Amino acid sequence: MTTLDLTFLPLYRLNRQELPALPGLLAMMPPRKTARGRENDRLIVYLVLTGNATLSTAEYLQLTSQTASKFFDTPGALTTAMRTATEELNRALLERNMGSTGRGQYAVGWLVLAVLRGTQCTLLQSGSTHIYALGSEAISHTHDPALSGKGLGLGQAATTYFTQAELQPGDRLIFSGKLPPAWEQALSQVGRESIEAARRNLLSLSREEDVNAVLIRTSTGDGNLTVLRPAPSAAPVPKGTASAAAPSAPPTATESLPPLSEPESASQTEEPEFTPSAYAIPPQMEDSGLPELEEVLPEFPASIPRVTPAEPEPPPLHEMDEPIMDEPEEPEEPRQPSETTRQVARGLVSGMQAWRRMVAALGRGLQKFIPNLLPSSGGSSPSAMSSNMLLAFIAVAVPLVVVAVGFVMYSRFGRSLQYDANMQQAESARTRAVSATTPSRQRTEWQAVLGYLREAEKARTTPELDTFRQKAQSELDTLEGIQRLTFYPAFSGGLGAQISRLAANETDIYMLDAERGRVLHASQNGRNFAMDEAFRCESGEYGDYRVGPIVDILILPRLNSLNAAVLGVDAGGTLIYCAPGQVGQAIPLAVPDTNWNRVTGFTYDSGNLYVLDAPARAIWVYTGQDSSFIERPYFFFGGQIPEIEDSIDIVVSGDELYLLHADGHVSTCSYSRLDTVPTRCEDPAPLINPIPAYEGVDLFEQAHITQMVLTSPPDSTLLLLDADNRKVLRVSPRTLELQNQIAPMPGSSLRQGSAGALTTNPNRALFLAVDDQVYFATDMP
Repeated sequence: MTTLDLTFLPLYRLNRQELPALPGLLAMMPPRKTARGRENDRLIVYLVLTGNATLSTAEYLQLTSQTASKFFDTPGALTTAMRTATEELNRALLERNMGSTGRGQYAVGWLVLAVLRGTQCTLLQSGSTHIYALGSEAISHTHDPALSGKGLGLGQAATTYFTQAELQPGDRLIFSGKLPPAWEQALSQVGRESIEAARRNLLSLSREEDVNAVLIRTSTGDGNLTVLRPAPSAAPVPKGTASAAAPSAPPTATESLPPLSEPESASQTEEPEFTPSAYAIPPQMEDSGLPELEEVLPEFPASIPRVTPAEPEPPPLHEMDEPIMDEPEEPEEPRQPSETTRQVARGLVSGMQAWRRMVAALGRGLQKFIPNLLPSSGGSSPSAMSSNMLLAFIAVAVPLVVVAVGFVMYSRFGRSLQYDANMQQAESARTRAVSATTPSRQRTEWQAVLGYLREAEKARTTPELDTFRQKAQSELDTLEGIQRLTFYPAFSGGLGAQISRLAANETDIYMLDAERGRVLHASQNGRNFAMDEAFRCESGEYGDYRVGPIVDILILPRLNSLNAAVLGVDAGGTLIYCAPGQVGQAIPLAVPDTNWNRVTGFTYDSGNLYVLDAPARAIWVYTGQDSSFIERPYFFFGGQIPEIEDSIDIVVSGDELYLLHADGHVSTCSYSRLDTVPTRCEDPAPLINPIPAYEGVDLFEQAHITQMVLTSPPDSTLLLLDADNRKVLRVSPRTLELQNQIAPMPGSSLRQGSAGALTTNPNRALFLAVDDQVYFATDMP
């Protein structure tokens, strides 16, 4: 596999001065201790903050470092880790904005996250950012605020947009928060000149505009990340004006570089040397080498709108995704403590006062008594040694007694007060929920009830609390259209595998191990399932054909020409037919007219096989004969080919095809069998939520949808897996209207973490993979 080195060159101008370090840029190799699945991910964070709040360089570094840490601590799918890191940054900015609402200050984050695996780069955008990919043969520009949203820090949900790029040595990437108009035509020449010359030309085109961007060069190497730090250059001062001292970073020996403004010699072919910036990771937090804010950032970061500091105004609520601070509909009446609470409080206060008097009296007695025990200056004696031992004992015993008494007092009275207070708050919220006139308000109050009960449970657990919580959860589930199922673990222990796909028939389940690209098999054994250790369905040589790591699996009809139970496919379009007790059989699919780019998934319907080649924007249909697919395929789309490069799952029902995209939205296509009527697609297809309790809340936007399954007829339903919340959204295939949600029972045995895969079988059993365990429920609607 080709390994690429990345070299980063900041393009940063603020107040007509070019600065060497770009706040918000972080390039990071995987740390030694990282979550499973992140070992080979190299991360790039590019953050631009807009608004009227000023952040220091240290605050920028704190935000980007928290984002990177969250990414490398999140196991599982790559898009899941990127989305989780983005949500962490959104939470930090939202909390900061809510804390500064009274001062009218706010900061909105525009983010680009890039993760490089080999030569494949996965990109996430949030906010109005620009990404230019400048290859030797093609140039692409990614900028779609409608999909990437308004930015981070405005609401609870973070809007993200995923794309992918296949990089080659010599390619260039440019990330920018606000692209100068003069750059659009000049960027076509960046790939044909040195990286330093490109920097000079782009900065000269933008003249005196503020600039905030980074230029990235790829080259063959060992996978290193290097952030160059060009020497700062001050802008000329116009004649007739007073010359002000321009802020600059303190000079150091390692940053002594030739000025970038000097012209290049015509014979010069090598790029000048730069000093790697302290923003190259792994960072040294104690001595990062970053310039101080007061010297380098006198104002807000470049290329962003500014508000005069003398007249700060908060952002208009109608321009935000969600209001930063919700105002209560009506003020609450002061709550009066109960008589029991008053008595407990009086007893606690009296006890504390008595304890203080006792400690004060003991202290006065010791002050008079201890000097008599101190050894005289004439020397030591047995009595002096005894006095010293007594003093040591007192020094140890008194703090222990104080701590013990304090612990007993808190355990007896403090926890009771905490429990009573939260139970009273929960009861008040329940009263408001019952009297609320709208389902959305009732939902909010029942959520508050459960929140107070969780706080009360931290103090102690009582039957009263359990009954109260069950009632509140039942009321909230009814409002939200949630049906709770009991999930049972399929195996007594973990599988030691990262399950990315599941397939099941009436008695067996097949699990795709994403780490090893192999299929695991288990058969039903009473209430649980037993692993089939002899089952072999994995990459390797099978006769004249080689199968690579398997990327997707599906169940075959029981009657088929190869007597197989499960079918897998690798990225090169080779099928592998497997069954318990048999050796796998490999048969490559007929190569389509445009050849394969990379198979990312497939599905089966009415005897036909639909193969998704997302990077090539293609879906190929193979007509089957007893589950063998030997004929050449036909192209599913007509003249209209939708943007499906980021699609991650596919299902088909008749002439209707559904695609799930990496950002969670769904697109639909209706195949036309008439030459005069083209196949038409709707992207994105509107998902409808008719549940009244979600008024003003986009449930599908809040969900992290990673997979979808179409249940068996009759009454087929489209199931969408909300991985982070471990829920399943049941949607009507025709209208894409939400029917209800399926979730595990509160306090169920499901492990913590995101759900990795789901499937169903003809018996209406629902299977979920969480971590390295598989769970099943038998009473799915």
